[in-house]
Amino acid sequence: MRASTRPWSCLLAGFATMSGSDFLLDCPDLRATEFSLEDDAVTIHVESTAPSSSCPRCGGTAVRVHSRYPRTVTDLPAHGRRLILRVTARRFFCDQPQCTRTLFCERFPELTTAHARTTGPLTESHQAIGFALGGEAGARLAEQLAVPTSPDTLLRRVKAAPDEPQPPARYIGIDDWATRKGQHYGTILIDLERHCVIDILPGRDGVALKTWLEEHPGVEVVTRDRWPAFAQAVREGAPKAKQVADRWHLLKNLREAVERLFARFSPEINKIATQPSSAETPAPSTEGGSTLPAVPAPSVPAPTPSTPLSPREQARRAKQTVREQRHCRVRELRDQGHSIRNTAKQLGVSTKMVIRYRREATCPDWKPGRKAPSQMDEHRVLVEEWIKSGGRNTAELHRLLSEKGFRVPYDAVRRCVNRKIGSTGRPGRRTGEATPPRPSVPSARKLSFQFISPPNDEKANPSAEPAEPRFLDRMRASIPGMAAALDVASELVSMLRKEVTCPLSDWLTKAEGSGVSELKTFAQSLREDEAAVSAALTDAWSNGPVEGQVNRLKFIKRSMYGRAGWRLLRARVKRKT
Repeated sequence: MRASTRPWSCLLAGFATMSGSDFLLDCPDLRATEFSLEDDAVTIHVESTAPSSSCPRCGGTAVRVHSRYPRTVTDLPAHGRRLILRVTARRFFCDQPQCTRTLFCERFPELTTAHARTTGPLTESHQAIGFALGGEAGARLAEQLAVPTSPDTLLRRVKAAPDEPQPPARYIGIDDWATRKGQHYGTILIDLERHCVIDILPGRDGVALKTWLEEHPGVEVVTRDRWPAFAQAVREGAPKAKQVADRWHLLKNLREAVERLFARFSPEINKIATQPSSAETPAPSTEGGSTLPAVPAPSVPAPTPSTPLSPREQARRAKQTVREQRHCRVRELRDQGHSIRNTAKQLGVSTKMVIRYRREATCPDWKPGRKAPSQMDEHRVLVEEWIKSGGRNTAELHRLLSEKGFRVPYDAVRRCVNRKIGSTGRPGRRTGEATPPRPSVPSARKLSFQFISPPNDEKANPSAEPAEPRFLDRMRASIPGMAAALDVASELVSMLRKEVTCPLSDWLTKAEGSGVSELKTFAQSLREDEAAVSAALTDAWSNGPVEGQVNRLKFIKRSMYGRAGWRLLRARVKRKT
């Protein structure tokens, strides 16, 4: 024996003065006889002090010892080192005449189970690691925690763990998930009261769900999406349960109907997008924000029609105009008493820029950095002469340089030609009057998201200015019948958000009589599931927790690279976090 540090010296000294029952407090019938310390492990030799043992077959008491054999059991680590128990186990004769077993090995229920090589606490630790990380990652962590084991052992521990007891669920949520997208699916069941997974079932055809509901008759409320197989399974398996449709899916289906409506009027939408709005030039804002006040034109002289600006020069002057507007706004906010930090926050710039603009009476010009060297610098004279002679084709210049023995990359030649043509302002393929930008035409999908989003949702409704009318408002005013159709759809959006209360039957009648085919078809589909949709408008239950558990299931499945079998995946998903 050797002890390299003080704690181990104390442990050795304590071992020398302790009896077996003192050293192994949880196992009064075991006595430690020897203690050895290695670099990465602590080994304790243990033997039993019980005078007899019970036969596992008949339960009779046996006192005659047949033989002894060594048994190795690993326990939780001690001070970062593995703890190994070398147990000397005995074989007994079973003298009961009615017992069919002649010999048996004594058991140590306080220490471990039959045939196991780990103690109960270590087995539970391995289970916890396996549930959290799986096999490979769990084995790496177990090695660091001085409880090494193989990935397969961790997975066996997980699959062998008993299910946690669950009280009968009264309010459940169901949804489908893909074991292999587009081919194989499963069904997940969630306890909405306790926010935990009840079970995962194979398939989404409703057969397994119906069987499960018949075996659990206490279900009162079921939230689900609008998958017909789920609705039929709940009606047959739990006819007394109340079905609640998911509001998010209802809103999604309504958005898809509105998207089809907008797609049908795409020619009219394109025409509206090409027409300027009534407030094309918004008034300058006097409050802080991204709107900049109008300022005098920059001091750069305007070009004459005979010398058009190059695109590069146009972009440079546009940026200079923005800088001058920002400089003017900074000075105005300073005169109004705004602090440097407040000004920077309003304009979305750095405090360093605000300090500089407050100090300078005129807007400082942009100072470009030093031009990086190029492989075309030594051919500058040749390129300028080629451009003066009317050359514009980059490939032609590249061939000319190659014929003269110069090896220059094509990209370097292209960048040089573009830069030279842009600086001279001579007409060419990339020079001349800039064509006006094509108007941005919002897609039907984008407009549908803008329609269902709240008015203050800037992400879904990125309006350029508050004074500019929304594109949807322009559509309402320009397309015949669009305003009435959107009003009907908006009413259902408000009902789903519980902003207004209205019987679903009234809205369905209104949608079916609106004359809009998309809304009529959508209303007819709601008629088939009217009870569940009506419950969604009045009840507080939602399928949101189910969607969250589906995301968790996908994370666990993908962390095992999709190789987990049904038993392993079910065990990890059902385990509470």
